[in-house]
Amino acid sequence: MYLLSVFAKRQTTALSELPAVFARIAKALFSLDFKRVTALFTVAGQLFGAFFAGTPVTPYKDSIDMDRFELVWEDDFDHGFDTAVWQGHYVYGADDTQLRDTAWWNREQVSFTEDGCLKLTVSYREDGPKGAGYYSYGMETNPNKNYSGDHTGYEQLYGYFEIRCILPKGAGLNPAFWLLTDGMWDDDTDGGVSGAEIDVFETPTDYDTDGKFFGSVYHTIHVDAYGDAHRMEQQGDYYADDPYNKFNTYGVEWNSEEYIFYINGVETARTGFGGVCQVPLYLIISVGVNDNVFENDFLPSSMLVDYVRCYQYRSR
Repeated sequence: MYLLSVFAKRQTTALSELPAVFARIAKALFSLDFKRVTALFTVAGQLFGAFFAGTPVTPYKDSIDMDRFELVWEDDFDHGFDTAVWQGHYVYGADDTQLRDTAWWNREQVSFTEDGCLKLTVSYREDGPKGAGYYSYGMETNPNKNYSGDHTGYEQLYGYFEIRCILPKGAGLNPAFWLLTDGMWDDDTDGGVSGAEIDVFETPTDYDTDGKFFGSVYHTIHVDAYGDAHRMEQQGDYYADDPYNKFNTYGVEWNSEEYIFYINGVETARTGFGGVCQVPLYLIISVGVNDNVFENDFLPSSMLVDYVRCYQYRSR
């Protein structure tokens, strides 16, 4: 039933966007911008594909106006793993190892490149801390938990949140950048108002170069805890620019009325599903591992993160 509801939303969204695309085509024709016309006709075809088969769409809407924001926090990872900000997500200390789905999460999977990128690596290890198996990692800025002694974390209410990264290659991997609050676990829920999970981006774990989701990401809102009352809304699938080999940016603008998602600064979707979260959220970077990882021909495979940035609205 859930899959049917998700597909129905994709169909409705794709169909509703077609008139706006044709209006943009007319505007581009009037301006003699034939390159834009060609690109928009491609998008129109993709929207028909999304309507009939749920396939991804290339972002085509307006670009974000960054003049409305000011940078208030960032990590460009030039100084390694800052335990005052980051700690393990479901991993309780630098030497802890926890099983998450199909992989053990351990900080030994974290490294840094010479040019200052965070590197989260998924690998099969014969000599891992928990023996032979798949290993990965997730890290968070939750200020309400402290496993390192000097951890203060980071959380923020509203603004624009962005990551710049290259995605890991191969089947079974689920790289993600998401926002969360401990209120998401409350049993007495009010939609997303007092707690939500905002998946800025994640990817399907099927890595078939001929598959319809190859090279795409999706955005999801989760509300009402993780029990029987849990609800979620996926915003559809959108193409990035060769995301397994090139840096792309993935962001969400969050205010009191809605969430607006972006890929490379171009809007993909917006929603107020569940009632927009009204409390601060912290950041999570992770690479989940699904049980089809045995099909992965690229291991070890890494997610490279150039930076994470948080912006706040400028005072008017």
